[in-house]
Amino acid sequence: MTTFNTSIAASSDDAQQIDSTVTLTGNTVGLYWTGYHVGLRFTNVTIPAGATVTNAHITLTVPGAGDDTPGELTIAANDVDDAATFTTASNNISGRAKTTASVSWTGTDIGTGAKNSPDIKTVIQEIIDRAGWTSGNNIAILLQGSTSSGFAFYAYDRGSYIPSITIEYTTEGGGPARERVVYLSGGIEVYP
Repeated sequence: MTTFNTSIAASSDDAQQIDSTVTLTGNTVGLYWTGYHVGLRFTNVTIPAGATVTNAHITLTVPGAGDDTPGELTIAANDVDDAATFTTASNNISGRAKTTASVSWTGTDIGTGAKNSPDIKTVIQEIIDRAGWTSGNNIAILLQGSTSSGFAFYAYDRGSYIPSITIEYTTEGGGPARERVVYLSGGIEVYP
């Protein structure tokens, strides 16, 4: 098993949308209702095509009491091969194509400090399984609040406690992805 971990690397790679308005700066981002969306873009995700994701989560740091209720927020991903950074265009988070797979983060008063999301391996697997996925592409995680959400966490612009993602995966044989050669009478067939 191999573990990949990275953090948000630029101010425009975490963003908040309230109704249709997107902002790219601020020390925190929040999810307080269904009209709240947050995007987290992780760059240079070096997971090979064909890998099997066994576990994945995002780690977010909750700043204080009163901002620690995920409620029933939804976690999906931008369903593209290589996610673009966020812009201030209207609905730039909610308007993106989303994975079929999604995960609910439910909870009330989960406390402050670093918190791991529920396992989002099905969301990440859907991106890795795309025909155009290549190791080194970018993945954007898309979160949406619910009627019971009261959740906030530190963003890149704070300068510390930056959102991160951890993905555990295996490749065929448990090692690096490689070709499998099958010898047949009269010739050789190669299966990637």
